[in-house]
Amino acid sequence: MGSLEHHRRLSKEKKDAAFEEYEKKRYTVVGDLAIKAVEQAIEALASLDGLHFHTSPRSAHADRISWVKRKFPELSGYVDMLWGAYGMLGYEGVDGERAGKVLEAMEVILNGFEEKTGVRFK
Repeated sequence: MGSLEHHRRLSKEKKDAAFEEYEKKRYTVVGDLAIKAVEQAIEALASLDGLHFHTSPRSAHADRISWVKRKFPELSGYVDMLWGAYGMLGYEGVDGERAGKVLEAMEVILNGFEEKTGVRFK
């Protein structure tokens, strides 16, 4: 089981790497890392409630999305935008503008988590 600190550290590492890959114009990687950064942040915050979605890989994605939309409904649109843009980057991968929007959505989500919980992802 991952702890708050473990998942928080992984989220920060993946977030920082997403920005580095953007600078290198590796846009499909930006999408992957941004999603993983947010997933790790969700795991970190859910661990405070005793939840560990990663222990059930088949349902982890759906469970994370459901949990985050329930706990942070104000971020729902950004969550949808992140996952939608990620899908497009994963298959097309040449769109720097879309990659920039992925980074923006990731930052809004992580900042929203920080503001509401006080848990830092920077």
